Amino acid sequence: MKLVFIQSRALVGAAMLSCLSLALATPSQAATITVTPSSNIQALVNANPAGTAFVLEAGMYRGQAVVPKTGDTFTGQGEVKLNGSIVLTFTEVSGLWVASATPDNTTRGTCQAAHPLCAYSQDLFIGGTLQTPVASTANLTAGTWYFDRTAGKVYIPQNPGSAEVEIGMLKWAFSGSATNVSISNMMIEKYANYGQFGAIGGTVSGNAWIVDNVEARYNHGTGIKLGSGSQLLNSFSHDNGELGIALAGTNSQGIGNEVSWNNYAGYALGWEAGGGKFSSTNGLLLQKNYVHDNYGPGFWCDTDNINTTYDSNTIVHNQSSGIQHELSFAAVVKNNTLSGNGYVAASWLWNGQISIQNSSNVSVYGNTVQVPASGANGIAIINQNRGSGPMGEWISQNNSVYNNTITYLGSGGGTGMVNDTGSHPVLGNSFQSNTYVVNVGTMASEHWWWFGIMDFAKFQAQGEDTAGTASVLAN
Repeated sequence: MKLVFIQSRALVGAAMLSCLSLALATPSQAATITVTPSSNIQALVNANPAGTAFVLEAGMYRGQAVVPKTGDTFTGQGEVKLNGSIVLTFTEVSGLWVASATPDNTTRGTCQAAHPLCAYSQDLFIGGTLQTPVASTANLTAGTWYFDRTAGKVYIPQNPGSAEVEIGMLKWAFSGSATNVSISNMMIEKYANYGQFGAIGGTVSGNAWIVDNVEARYNHGTGIKLGSGSQLLNSFSHDNGELGIALAGTNSQGIGNEVSWNNYAGYALGWEAGGGKFSSTNGLLLQKNYVHDNYGPGFWCDTDNINTTYDSNTIVHNQSSGIQHELSFAAVVKNNTLSGNGYVAASWLWNGQISIQNSSNVSVYGNTVQVPASGANGIAIINQNRGSGPMGEWISQNNSVYNNTITYLGSGGGTGMVNDTGSHPVLGNSFQSNTYVVNVGTMASEHWWWFGIMDFAKFQAQGEDTAGTASVLAN
């Protein structure tokens, strides 16, 4: 361990030198601590003052769960991996391979029917490859595992040989209420965090954290979850069990990140799953992110978000909506590229590339939208009876969609507004100056909705997109 003290002024007299040599570093005179893979990071945090800089040398850090102090920084040098699993040793019993492990029987979340065990947080990896949990030894096949949680026994169907077998055990890598924490240049993997908990952040981190150039993968819940005033920068959150990222509070930012292949555990999309989920934020900025191939929405602001900006993101091939602004308020959706989202065929106007659902005062402009031939929709405003929250009624009104380009690659899909509340008024919504390109059919194709499906001429007759254009895609 290397300890460095930075003195900011000259020392006068031998007595002063003696006193200062015994003093601990203050936050303004923070120590720099070199950390090795054999170190106990939490013990080092406990032994040093707030604002200490921890520099992690390259290597595998297994079994680390850190609660920082305010102002602490954690910086990786070289290839640094924090791993929340333990390694198991197997023996053969009656034709199966068995190891002992401590179970966590807590469950959290709602699962898809095809993934009934998603709510258990512990995952198994053989040679780094995720295995699929099954409900009994009778269901074991290659690539699966069974956890007898009563007996504390893990079963796999084949001899793992020299392959390392790991099971998730710790709940998070970094968490706690400290503010102004910085984490950079490292990988966070194989933590057994619950759904809606972050491998970084736990239930939610303290305020004003900065996470930069961090890779989060194979964590069972959310990869990275940060609190108010935080910044998530240049990071890669992928192949996590539920969500890639989550940001909370006021003026949080996600800039320059890649978020992909999340929800491997099979959580129900209506509960929470996919690329990124954000609730009760004010001033959230999501900018220049690449969000793709998540099993759920790409970016989903759900419930009482206000002053949100989605700017210059590339959002492609997510299972449901690309951008979903739901039960929320003022937002700007601008200059994004969205393609192939909602690749599972959808009815009505669900699974839009951009979906405004029971939200008001949203401006959608400058976006390039491509609707897949397999299904889904373009830009959708949806209004239903959804109630209200502390900021007012959740209703789709005063939303403006203009100067976007929307291309349909198949005969289906639509753009416009729908309302299933009967006589409930929905006012101030408009589509103007958009460009539409249709791949199949003529302008009689029904790619537009205004409370019902219609062709472009009828859409314009409603007063919508009177300055817009529609054409057939040139082959």
